Amino acid sequence: MNKIIKTIIICFFVGFLNGQDTILSKDEVMNVAYTKAEQEDKNVFLMFDASWCGWCKRMDKNMKNNACKNFFDDNYVTVHLAIKESKENKHLENPGAPDFYDSLKEGTSGIPFWVIFDSKGNVLDNSLDSNNNNNIGSPVTKDEVQAFVSILKGTSKLNDKELSIITEVFWDKAYD
Repeated sequence: MNKIIKTIIICFFVGFLNGQDTILSKDEVMNVAYTKAEQEDKNVFLMFDASWCGWCKRMDKNMKNNACKNFFDDNYVTVHLAIKESKENKHLENPGAPDFYDSLKEGTSGIPFWVIFDSKGNVLDNSLDSNNNNNIGSPVTKDEVQAFVSILKGTSKLNDKELSIITEVFWDKAYD
């Protein structure tokens, strides 16, 4: 019963705040995500992005593609933190997000940059390709998508068929 009440409170809190013009702080976003992830036995998929970023929009669009949206929803609590906004859009940035990004980026400078956490806030993996240390924030090439799928396989309960569908959605053969 206690879990149900907590879930209702979190859903209300998130729903209420989504309807507001208030930009949540990094801590508020992440604390709600960790709580939800723990309750739902999922990991947290955090994407750092910006309103002007075409690659960020592409990553988000691919993750929300009807063919694989449920795979991400069933395995991750996905959240976004806005950073690197233009001077006139600085008000869109989540307070604390730029410093959090700097603490996690491990030398990369591009966005989208994503990090996968467990429900306790421990980093499981991120968008740095371990083969060449490049940020694969929005994977499109065969190699980038293979690296992305490998990370997903290690941080989720996705099966080979689901990972194959994700590969088809993300891989843009025009980039190979």
